[in-house]
Amino acid sequence: MGGGEPDPLAPLVRALERTQDTGEAVAIAKQIGAVIGLPYPSCIADYSDPLLTRAPDGRTYAELFGWGADFREDWERNRLNLISPIGNVCRYSNRPFIWRSKDMVAMTPLAGDTRGKHWHLTPQRQIAGGLTIPVHLPLGRVASFSWVARTEDRPFEDVLEDYSTQLRMAAILFLDIVARPDADTPVAAAGAGDASLSEREVECLSWVALGKTDSEIATIINRSVPTVRFHLENAMKKLNVHNRTQAAALAAQAGILGPLVH
Repeated sequence: MGGGEPDPLAPLVRALERTQDTGEAVAIAKQIGAVIGLPYPSCIADYSDPLLTRAPDGRTYAELFGWGADFREDWERNRLNLISPIGNVCRYSNRPFIWRSKDMVAMTPLAGDTRGKHWHLTPQRQIAGGLTIPVHLPLGRVASFSWVARTEDRPFEDVLEDYSTQLRMAAILFLDIVARPDADTPVAAAGAGDASLSEREVECLSWVALGKTDSEIATIINRSVPTVRFHLENAMKKLNVHNRTQAAALAAQAGILGPLVH
């Protein structure tokens, strides 16, 4: 995109900023994909959740974006969110990045997990690659928005160079719509406001927040590793989250943990 030329994404990003309607947001994301030559959007709101992200009507965003039923069902059946090399990059970065399906194993080797053989974003499935925007949401959730292509008609590096800022804004705006709380649900009820954690659960989560492993926590509090995991699993259930990191983040945000100084 040369200097002085109108930005074709600017009106689409503005439209996305104005809407709160899921259907309209999906249509805009598809339009953006058509403009940049990566016509297949994809949205993951939480890489710790094995299920695909769902819209308010119960359908997955993958369905709304046009991904096939077999693709979606296999993805959930094999819990591919949990081993996604794209998600792994998103956990450690908030910068937009490109990827090519032929390089996916090199990005995050999957040999140690038998589910790796089910990985879907491959040349054999007519996927060339894409451009992904990591988005870090409240409560420790790692999310992303991607635009994917079956053929690389234009070098992905050029798309990133020309549209990085606009795509980053579009991804954040879309995930704001995806992650917004239910209007009928009080914010506190959706998080830690109603959770009643035991003293031992709070203690274990505090050490998680300080980066300690289960075995280290067991040594610190003079309990067994299974006991530590029991307390952490109880805390996760009470806080309605999928992993210990989310539980610690939510409890810290809610003020349950207090000052993390030991």
